[in-house]
Amino acid sequence: MAKPKYTYRRLTKVLIGTLVVVFSILIAGGFLIFKNEAPRPAKIVATNGETLVTHNELLSGQAVYEKYGLADYGTYLGNGSYLGPDYTAQSLHIYLQGMNSYYAQKLYQQSFKSLSDFKQGAIKDKVKHEIKVNRYSKANQTLTLTAAQAAGYHHLTKYYRHEFINNPRQAGLPENMINTKKTDAFMYKGNKVDQLTSFFFWGAWMSSTNRPGQTYSYTNNWPYDLDAGNTMSSESLIWTAISVALLVAGVGVIIYYQRRYAFDMEATYASAEQMPALDTDFAITSSQRKIAKYFLVVVGLFLVQILLGELMAHYYVENEFFGIPLQNIWPFNLAKAWHLQLVIFWVATTWLATGIYIVPRVLRREPKRQGLLVDLLFWALIVVVVGSMLGEWASTLGLLNHNWWLFGQFGWEYIELGKFWQILFIIGMVLWVVILMRGFIPAMKRPDNYDRKRLITLLFCGAIAIPAFYLASLFILPNSHVTFADYWRWWIVHLWVEGIFESFAVILIGYLMVDLKLTTTRSTVRALYFQLTLLLGSGVVGMGHHYFWEGDHSIWLALGACFSALEVVPLCLLLWEAYTHYRVFKDSNVAFPYKGTFVFLMWTGVWNAIGAGALGFIINAPAINYFEHGTQWTSAHAHGSMAGVYGMFSIAIMLYALRNISQQKIWTPKMDKLVNWSAWLMNIGLAGMVFISLLPVGYLQLKDALEHGYWHARLLSFYHSSPVFELLWARIIPDLVFTAGVIILIIIVVKVIRNLKPADNEKAAAHFAAVTAEEVKADQLSED
Repeated sequence: MAKPKYTYRRLTKVLIGTLVVVFSILIAGGFLIFKNEAPRPAKIVATNGETLVTHNELLSGQAVYEKYGLADYGTYLGNGSYLGPDYTAQSLHIYLQGMNSYYAQKLYQQSFKSLSDFKQGAIKDKVKHEIKVNRYSKANQTLTLTAAQAAGYHHLTKYYRHEFINNPRQAGLPENMINTKKTDAFMYKGNKVDQLTSFFFWGAWMSSTNRPGQTYSYTNNWPYDLDAGNTMSSESLIWTAISVALLVAGVGVIIYYQRRYAFDMEATYASAEQMPALDTDFAITSSQRKIAKYFLVVVGLFLVQILLGELMAHYYVENEFFGIPLQNIWPFNLAKAWHLQLVIFWVATTWLATGIYIVPRVLRREPKRQGLLVDLLFWALIVVVVGSMLGEWASTLGLLNHNWWLFGQFGWEYIELGKFWQILFIIGMVLWVVILMRGFIPAMKRPDNYDRKRLITLLFCGAIAIPAFYLASLFILPNSHVTFADYWRWWIVHLWVEGIFESFAVILIGYLMVDLKLTTTRSTVRALYFQLTLLLGSGVVGMGHHYFWEGDHSIWLALGACFSALEVVPLCLLLWEAYTHYRVFKDSNVAFPYKGTFVFLMWTGVWNAIGAGALGFIINAPAINYFEHGTQWTSAHAHGSMAGVYGMFSIAIMLYALRNISQQKIWTPKMDKLVNWSAWLMNIGLAGMVFISLLPVGYLQLKDALEHGYWHARLLSFYHSSPVFELLWARIIPDLVFTAGVIILIIIVVKVIRNLKPADNEKAAAHFAAVTAEEVKADQLSED
């Protein structure tokens, strides 16, 4: 074989070098996080020798928090869901109230409220300084509390007994949800609400007590609470300013390199008249036909997911659902767990199916017994989806107890799957990689067309990364230290979802552009190298903004701030791709069969810039994140990036595959109009959710946190105040608009699946051979 003229050697070295550097930083920073994590005492004692909390009770309280899915109701250290309180901030505030009351009685024999402002101020100042002193003994692993602190702990215990036992009607939760006496796995004997309180108290202690030898707490003075002496550090403001400067500089440098070395996907046509003719009237293989049932599952899961989202939105304004006590069957925390899991399931299923469709195209024939593996993967997926959802339901409602962590609610946001289901999910993704290997590896070994082989190699590497990085979930156990668990959890939430998913999506878009004969192969591969280097080079360390308030003080504030700012640049550059996709859509005439795909790809680029880029940047700067962390601005970013980017992209590639496996007669002008209606309704609805409801509510919540303290902004009473209450009700309009778009999409998918092409492996192989010959010829002409 002749040596290729262009080998991508330099681009490969840059990409691999970048990955080595950023992952080295991430892992080294992780060791620093573990080294500096707050201690979990063997026991917590009062000065009189009374043991208040044992190590086992502390771990048991964490297990209670996890089993009942409270991370999908409220937050701990700002991480979780937003209807309930932030249990760290709330516990800190109640703990301080108990200390204030103790000193009011001891010094003045009066209640704290009856004291003068001067005396109240003196007590608050005394408490503020008292809680900053670190009385943990590393030698005997004992935390000693002053008499006032012990009184604060007892006051906190009384408060949560009232919240979870005597006054159980919390918004969106069933009555007496926590079984106070039953001892399940990773729990110990004793009152489970009291043990839960000890876990909350530990969070309050580490967020208000200074690290040894430092003037800031284990959480870098988060949450904001003036009574606790928790204020934003100067470093947060400094690194915010530096990050903005880096963003401006980064934009200039990246644009220079993109223009200087022409890292654009070059079109194969110069005008609309020269666009390549695309014929979808070709034979398909048996495995390609089998992916239709995957897409039926996709739209079904999509519909259930958004209905659960609407139920959750309603719980913000009413404890029940229009008078129906649905919280007893689908409480908020269960709806949230399903809502998150379903979006991962249906997005992943779309990608699995599209990858399966591509295999015969790259291999140029149907692999032997491929259909059997495709069916096996489908039913494995069904088992994981149904089994994990039933397990989460049974665990949350107290029907599944001893093995809750294996088969029920695992207790961490985005990792709600029990450990058994996590392992099955990984096995399913590995099976998918095996299915891809049977086509991709032989294609990568062929001697022809070096550029196309490199494109296939990138796509296969992206596919392997999907199950590989989900392995991080296996490091977490129910008794793992919160800081340790959250470090690895963000490998799933940020690195897996926002990094690996994003990279795979970019590569797959490049493959589609080449497959549809719209861009040249070499220019597309070069552009992919450039985009992947930017995305992963900034995004891997950029996930450090999640470690601001639990990691090493100086390192993660600096790294997280700077790299998070740089994350915005490649995401905004993808807006240019959105314009490219829009141009393809507008330039094409009626004969272009993939207009629906490019409408959704256009919206993917738009939401990449707005939802992932702009809304991500506004919440990631330390000076904003300190006050905003865990408010509705975070929710706005999550909806804009998850639904706007991955949702729209998944629909785009689903339409691409469906267009190819269905009969041409179904794709009438009326069908194209339905696709357009679906796209516009969903994106108008999503924009309404974000800009009419979530962003305004988040602004008011941030303002409330600045004025009254973070704990106050997370109270349920905030959501019931005006105009927040009205803004939450107004969300019903964009929600219904979005739902209408999804229903239209379901109609489209059902119609298409009823008109599939018959499978013919021999004819399909002949078609692939003919197409390959045309591709090789076209690539030679374009690259010479």
